[in-house]
Amino acid sequence: MTHPHRIRRTLAGIAVAALALTGCGEITSSGTPVAESQAGHHANGLPKATVWTGYGVGTSNYSEQAAVAEALIKEYDTQVRILGSDTGVGRLTPLRTGQAQTARLSDEAFYAFEGKYEFVSPDWGPQDLRTYWTPPTTVAVGVAGNSGIETLADLEGKRVPWMAANPSSQEKIMGILAYAGLTPDDVVKVPVEYGAQPEMFKNGGLDMVYFGAQSSAIIEVATQMDYRWVDFDGDAEAEKRLQEYAPSVVIEEFESAVGMEDTVKHGPTYAIQMTTYADFSVDEVYAMVKTFHEAYPLYADATATTKDWKFEDIDWMPMVLPHHDGLVKYLEEQGLWTPEHEERNQLLIERGETLRAGWPEVLESTPEDELAETWEQWKAEHAPHIPRED
Repeated sequence: MTHPHRIRRTLAGIAVAALALTGCGEITSSGTPVAESQAGHHANGLPKATVWTGYGVGTSNYSEQAAVAEALIKEYDTQVRILGSDTGVGRLTPLRTGQAQTARLSDEAFYAFEGKYEFVSPDWGPQDLRTYWTPPTTVAVGVAGNSGIETLADLEGKRVPWMAANPSSQEKIMGILAYAGLTPDDVVKVPVEYGAQPEMFKNGGLDMVYFGAQSSAIIEVATQMDYRWVDFDGDAEAEKRLQEYAPSVVIEEFESAVGMEDTVKHGPTYAIQMTTYADFSVDEVYAMVKTFHEAYPLYADATATTKDWKFEDIDWMPMVLPHHDGLVKYLEEQGLWTPEHEERNQLLIERGETLRAGWPEVLESTPEDELAETWEQWKAEHAPHIPRED
């Protein structure tokens, strides 16, 4: 039987062409349909047409991707379509089916690699994913200026966004509560999708938002009400409590166009990575990485956060997912791939291989309602986590 990942690139070309021909919204960020005639690659290795998934319109992450896409469209004649979604499954499914070649993911990349949460199911299981671009982002806690919420501990009894269908964001919210010394029972949990928070907050349905510090949606909210960010000014122990839920997060200084009051703020920062499958073209990933680096001056000032895409400022140590061979090739050329990078990358690759080798047997021998617990037990015994490199 043909392995599903082996037909991805063929499916990708068919999906782009078919959707363009059927008029189902196959539109690039410039508003131009992705046409069948654009299939293939330029001489520099860039694809003539590509599809990325990302966060929803109005988020800072979407704006970043749109700015980079615009540079590829205008300067490199590579047509880019971005599929926005508020859920991890929504961003990963087009990648898996071949409708997209890149997914921009937060911790759901780790969950899919592991087979965790919505990915510990017969339909998914551990995925052979690789990262190839890892710019950081800050997603902070915002409140109304007259809310009386001065510290994170003041969230006790307040209405907090609860995103059960978005484990990446949900675990960070739980980590934020732990950072503040609170539990989920100490707050009022309000079901909401990530991208719907600003509107619900503006209309009085939430007492806080967990959102991108530079997002256009929050900037708009701040034009209609007194808005500010809550500072994460706890100690190292508080940060460790947060990382028990969200191991990819560190607390760092951040900037924002709103709610800063000319003071330094600290908030949760982590990589939002461009991700693909391990068997995706090394040459295409290499060309994309090279272009992101060399084209940086074209998009550096396009949004408040595209500065975070600066190649020289990105931490290239693999953390929870291995890097793609195309990125490794480029980092080697730049003299940035050290034996320490290689060692950790190989440990992560080997761990992924162990997970994917063990999954079929666990799946076959375990009732579905016991699958998540049994799989975590199997991982603890056969593939323990690789300690994070700080």
